[in-house]
Amino acid sequence: ARRRFLHGTASLLPAAMAPAPARAADEKSAIFSGGAAPYLQPFFDEIRYKGVTRTEVGRVDDAANTRALRVFYNPDKCSYKALLGVYWRHVDPTRATQFPLDASEEGDAFRTVVWVANDEERKLAEQSRKVMEAAEVYGKNKKFLTEVADALPFTPTPEDGQDLYTADAKAYEKAIKKSGRAKFFE
Repeated sequence: ARRRFLHGTASLLPAAMAPAPARAADEKSAIFSGGAAPYLQPFFDEIRYKGVTRTEVGRVDDAANTRALRVFYNPDKCSYKALLGVYWRHVDPTRATQFPLDASEEGDAFRTVVWVANDEERKLAEQSRKVMEAAEVYGKNKKFLTEVADALPFTPTPEDGQDLYTADAKAYEKAIKKSGRAKFFE
């Protein structure tokens, strides 16, 4: 009864007297580029059960305004290594640029980049790139063009540009076919 009383009156108590909320694990984020970011979003959203908490389409504030996806995750449930696994399965690291939403959009804004926040992420990203390239999953003697670069500021796309694959599934399906992405991954 006392717990119910304190829980129900916590908002009425001064902050110093209110019971502390249960501390959740610190949320981390990782940024990945690989063509138009909405194409990557559903694959990271699919692993929410593994600790991805949310995703956000946007761009990295570099000279090219590189399109990117920011993935928020609970490191107690999901490792950075697991995120890299999802990333490598859903990009073509052997192409210089790839899969814009509109074929008229090409160039550095659509290159593949793993944006790393620290030395540990850099080590894991470079190691996984090396292993994937050596495995020749994307073809015999195909060189990976994916960069591993220091994370830069990220600017999210306005709300109406988020979650394209659920907000307008028909437009998403049409764009993914038109871009060549669907055919490549078949």
